[in-house]
Amino acid sequence: MTPAQIAILIGTAVTAVGTVSSIRSQRAALDRENFRLKQEAEMARLAAIEEENNRLRNLRETLANNRAFASIAGYYDDSRSFLNINKQAEEQASKDIESIRLMGRSVQTKYTQQNFENKMRDQELVFGGYTSVIAGLSTGYGTSEYYG
Repeated sequence: MTPAQIAILIGTAVTAVGTVSSIRSQRAALDRENFRLKQEAEMARLAAIEEENNRLRNLRETLANNRAFASIAGYYDDSRSFLNINKQAEEQASKDIESIRLMGRSVQTKYTQQNFENKMRDQELVFGGYTSVIAGLSTGYGTSEYYG
């Protein structure tokens, strides 16, 4: 084996090791990002639950205030205006809660899609990276044989 062949084979091996190392580090970065996405998705889910609970608490407070006002003002708790005021408050709260849930699902979908894209990127990275390593080794071997 000539010194040129040895140099070509060493260069090819170093390139292959560098490519494998790059694949591993990129996969580790994707794993870290997927972990971060899962944490953010969980935090967003909890934030949506907290926001929904706050809205329900506000509704209960509004209804309690309405009952207190009605008792002070001398309204019957089954009067039409009193029932309508409470019904309007409940309907508005229901709409708000649906909006909160919709936004929560939207955020969850965003994180799920990002996680899926990262999984696809990981598969492409593995296939393409190792294909590149094999091609580089083949080319290096062929080049060393040419100069041999």
